[in-house]
Amino acid sequence: MHGCFRRAAAVAIAVLVAASMGFLGASAAPAAADPAPVPGSNAPDPGMTAPIAPQQDSPECSFPTTVTDATGSEVTLQEAPDRIVVLAPSDAQTLWAIGAREAVVGMPVGQYTTYLNGTQGKTDVVREDGSVTTEQVVGLQPDVVFAASVTPNETVRQLRQAGLTVYSTNLATSIEDIYDVTERYGRLTGRCEDATETVSRMRTRVSEIENATGESDQPPALYYFYNFTAGQGTHIDDVLQTAGARNIAARAEISGYKPINSEIVANRSPEWIVHPDASPIPQGQPYSSTPALEENRTVALDSNLIQQPAPRIIYPLTKLARALHPEAMREANLSSVDVSSQGANASGTDASANASTNGTSTATESPVAADGGNATVSATTTTGTGTGGAGTTTAADGGTTAGGTDGSSATETTTTGPGFGLLGAIVALLAVALIARYRD
Repeated sequence: MHGCFRRAAAVAIAVLVAASMGFLGASAAPAAADPAPVPGSNAPDPGMTAPIAPQQDSPECSFPTTVTDATGSEVTLQEAPDRIVVLAPSDAQTLWAIGAREAVVGMPVGQYTTYLNGTQGKTDVVREDGSVTTEQVVGLQPDVVFAASVTPNETVRQLRQAGLTVYSTNLATSIEDIYDVTERYGRLTGRCEDATETVSRMRTRVSEIENATGESDQPPALYYFYNFTAGQGTHIDDVLQTAGARNIAARAEISGYKPINSEIVANRSPEWIVHPDASPIPQGQPYSSTPALEENRTVALDSNLIQQPAPRIIYPLTKLARALHPEAMREANLSSVDVSSQGANASGTDASANASTNGTSTATESPVAADGGNATVSATTTTGTGTGGAGTTTAADGGTTAGGTDGSSATETTTTGPGFGLLGAIVALLAVALIARYRD
């Protein structure tokens, strides 16, 4: 009886966590990412793969096409879909990047997707608790539904029984996985060339950062989110390593998203603490005695962009690399980058809101600042040892602005959608505790 209750409670709370965090990822779940497997989800076992033919030399798409999804089901599309429904924010971000947003008729509409232009006309297909409104999805008559790994098997089954084509995805555990998902979505939507261009831009920026920081020492860093961290097998761990940091959670053999042990923090003495801007900086011991807090070396990354495994991941990556290795990154003198396949030639409906660093408007698919920040979803991070010395502020794009001696910035930037709040954190803690108990 108690076991059944724990299982039911774990499932219910895990779904609520996914909703409150914008469909976040993994068992301990940081905010706004796509959720990791929970009991009853369609996520495969660790050894299971989601095979799909690799991107060919020619980016030309061809239909009909058949691929195998994360559940092992063969999914066939007779032609490029005109109507698409996505069930997770990261999938929406990916389709926006490859120029397929006009085909999206249904998606999660709310605080975790407000940074995407043109969401106002889309139908919201999730309830307040994060569960999918299957009737709403069916009513939209989509040609294909993209279901993230958090989507319960029952939901996928219901949608398929209603006659819909559903493609289920695995949780992205690395930047390379994000490339793969982007290219397969290009193939499935008839946007192969655009997806290839998007991935090419991403690869170029990743290579630039790796080349710039490759000779630098890798400081130990902790990714912190309401007493949780990102360990091995997470895309955030890959971001930390690519930016030139040693993830102390991964070095301590923590896998996935798990609570961080105080003893690990004390013994491994992180020199940097990295956190999504929706999560506060940790307080008290052992954190206050770490070099990171003693030297005021913390980096806040946009919660949506770091937590959602999708093309814009290169923006917080760029910011983090600049904070960790200011001199090397300054010498690299990286140019601006836009992961949108259309780049400066796109004609987004909100182009007037796109401000570049010189104050002029550019017709990008979404408001992207020169170094990877987002003009409508930006944040400031105070660091004690940034490129400008004490009292500088690292902006969302990884640049710095002069500030006062207290670390305040001369110009304030704001975040448009609310992030993962205290309620979400409490729910996350309960969910992880229950899921851990159930899995044990």
